[in-house]
Amino acid sequence: MSETRDLAGGRQSLINRFGDGLSKVCLAVAAIALFAVVAINGANVVARYVFGAPFSWAEELMLFLMILSVFAGAIAVTWRDMHIRIDTFADRAPPQVRRIAQVVGTIMAIAAIVTVTFASARIVMLLQEFDQRSDALNAPSWIPQSFVTIGLGTIALLMAVKLLLALSGKSAAAEDR
Repeated sequence: MSETRDLAGGRQSLINRFGDGLSKVCLAVAAIALFAVVAINGANVVARYVFGAPFSWAEELMLFLMILSVFAGAIAVTWRDMHIRIDTFADRAPPQVRRIAQVVGTIMAIAAIVTVTFASARIVMLLQEFDQRSDALNAPSWIPQSFVTIGLGTIALLMAVKLLLALSGKSAAAEDR
């Protein structure tokens, strides 16, 4: 019986390590994207005011990189449970009510995010099918749109994993205590 518990504990530890690793990778992607935005913006300012010829593609690329940064960062925030929430009433509720509220709230959030993810995936497929391209970069429009789809899908998946870990009593937060 303790072997079964050890196997389950090892699996949950592996899940937590994977989530932590994914979180770090996503934060690195977000940081690199933000650094690129700053570099492109700085170069564009110099090109505009020193040489009188700004880059025609700078605004569009910076927008795409910001979308990537936001969704990569949101994945890390979700795994680390650092999102903003108003839980004044839940904090004052008895532990059982608080737990039920968290479970119901998480399930509702997952349902909403999955709905938007599927809608976004349909848009990505249409953009790819019609070979829709961006104006300045002439890049396929499905690529930056897929940042939204991938980001939201990953967030929903991580929320479900964290919910299952919490319900099993083996969340990352419980291990830290």
